[in-house]
Amino acid sequence: MVRRTTRRIGAAARVTAVGAAAVLAAAACSIGNASGGGDDDTLTFVSTGAPFQNYQAEAWQKPFTAETGVKFRNDGPVDEAKMKTMVEARKVTWDVVDTSAAATEQYCGKYVEKLDFSIVDKSIFPPGTVSECGVPAFFYSTIFMFNKQKYGANPPTKIADFFDVKKYPGKRIVPPEVAVGLLEAALLADGVPQDKLYPLDLDRAFKKLDQIKGVTTFAQTYGQMQQMMVDKQIDMGLMLNARAYQALKAGAPFEPVWDKTIVNWDDLVIPKGSKNKEQAMKFIASASGEKPSARMSELASVLPIKETIKPNFDQYQQRLNAYAPEHKDSIVRTDAAWWGKNFDMVTKRYTAWLNG
Repeated sequence: MVRRTTRRIGAAARVTAVGAAAVLAAAACSIGNASGGGDDDTLTFVSTGAPFQNYQAEAWQKPFTAETGVKFRNDGPVDEAKMKTMVEARKVTWDVVDTSAAATEQYCGKYVEKLDFSIVDKSIFPPGTVSECGVPAFFYSTIFMFNKQKYGANPPTKIADFFDVKKYPGKRIVPPEVAVGLLEAALLADGVPQDKLYPLDLDRAFKKLDQIKGVTTFAQTYGQMQQMMVDKQIDMGLMLNARAYQALKAGAPFEPVWDKTIVNWDDLVIPKGSKNKEQAMKFIASASGEKPSARMSELASVLPIKETIKPNFDQYQQRLNAYAPEHKDSIVRTDAAWWGKNFDMVTKRYTAWLNG
């Protein structure tokens, strides 16, 4: 089972201070256990729960309701096994689900509907990010961060420096999940060209990881990563941008390295057999608009669906904005199709490596 990307983002958003007023406004779209489905004027939207789902309600649902009159039931958390059971039993009560791009690839056509691209404009999304069954809801990045107090006038400048323990001694930290860019970072640091990254050379990636294993904390949670950054218990980290944002706001003396920035995304999908498929398509199209995408980025500290959208980021969000013109050449997007096919195998091997 592909692990939930939005659980990761939602956890980051739980400590996001921006948008407090929006959270209160969105609370009217009651998040909790929802039932039913099939009402022409109501869609059941499934995500990670408050406050992240409140941000989605504020950014996406409120404008759609204002335009169409369609209301929302909010359910969660996302559970792909539950969605599969619904589809197999032909008792689908969900209409739109926020899920990982890899899960979309796994379930396309069998458990999630193919999208009608006469309604959803797939041309607005970055190349290689659109599936037959899902389009990006938002993007998020894994950024190489370093403690500027530690390295002073000789700071790291490229992803290879994260793996160079002789030139840059110090404690590292990496995310609790392997699929957010750790293997990609190792291969890029080892000289693999960006356009030759997939299929991932696992032998080469784990050999590179061996170089930092003894000085690296393999985090159990993203909260742990954020706190260790704030407490200066680590000197370098591969940090999700929403967690790095919170750490910077708390005074962590860290800076990003804009060399190779791994970018992932979540998809919006429609469970196969949804009784409100047409309205769900229209909602996905609406959520993909520039204003809803920008608003979601501002509230949740994620990246919008395309680089030309300019959210009103605060100073900390802007420091971590991979879409800024001076940083955009550093972006390396993951291959969701490859991860959809190989996630279980890679996770098994990574677990064995950690325990070895």
